[in-house]
Amino acid sequence: MLVMQSVAADMRNSDRFVEPTQMGTLMRIAMGPCTMTDLARHKAVSLSTVSKSVGMLVRRGWVERWIDHHDRRQTLVRLTLAGRRALSAIQQKAEQHVDEKLAALAPAERRQLIAVLKRVTDVLSESTPGASLAIAMTPPVKNTSTKKTGEV
Repeated sequence: MLVMQSVAADMRNSDRFVEPTQMGTLMRIAMGPCTMTDLARHKAVSLSTVSKSVGMLVRRGWVERWIDHHDRRQTLVRLTLAGRRALSAIQQKAEQHVDEKLAALAPAERRQLIAVLKRVTDVLSESTPGASLAIAMTPPVKNTSTKKTGEV
């Protein structure tokens, strides 16, 4: 939660500002086309809430809607090329932000943090279906320390 708050605060100063919930929407849609209903269920919000959020992303040119040819009652959404580029840029910016914030940690502390986060990811992925997506939404911690001989 603190990571997302810190990233969101940094992103507010960006020319590609996107709310954290919309970032999650972009990341889910990036996994492949989905229905509005599936997206609402995934985000645990109402269909009207998802529709408003997707509408904003459509206006930005990052997402497009279309009607399923097999079931014309279903509206599907997918990322546009601009949406893929924006998501990539946002993710890179988030990773850079986290990396800068964690630079204050000693190399050994960074390695410990990475090991613990990997373990938490494994445990949550095993016990909670869909947890790996939620965890994937958190920017990774880069291990930028240089390992010296004999160091663990």
